[in-house]
Amino acid sequence: MFKAWLRNTEPVNLEPYVGDLKGIDGWLSRDGTLYQCNYVDHLIYAERLCKKFGYQLLNRFPYQMNSEYTLEQKGWAKISNGKVHYASTKPMSKKQLDFLFDYFINNGYSVNEYQELVRQQEGEVLA
Repeated sequence: MFKAWLRNTEPVNLEPYVGDLKGIDGWLSRDGTLYQCNYVDHLIYAERLCKKFGYQLLNRFPYQMNSEYTLEQKGWAKISNGKVHYASTKPMSKKQLDFLFDYFINNGYSVNEYQELVRQQEGEVLA
């Protein structure tokens, strides 16, 4: 409990991540920018990113505002433990898919695994 509180009080770096992509978790914006965070801190970063970008929080359930849900609905992808979670009705942008190609290669995934992600988005990719 104390560790979770302590993490919540530590400064959060909301600068775009530039560096080695191996084992990195975070939030991927529509423009292909990664905001890196620890895999257990996605909610904390989602709250701060929503504030940074001026997003009004959306309801996942009645009367429950949710920053992760807000980012998802705005078309952001969540990268956690080497998995890409994408829950928007909007298709992934070309910039997101380009970033994810580099991410997959740097993390030892095969081109086939990347192509499967692209197939899921096929015909729906936006510029």
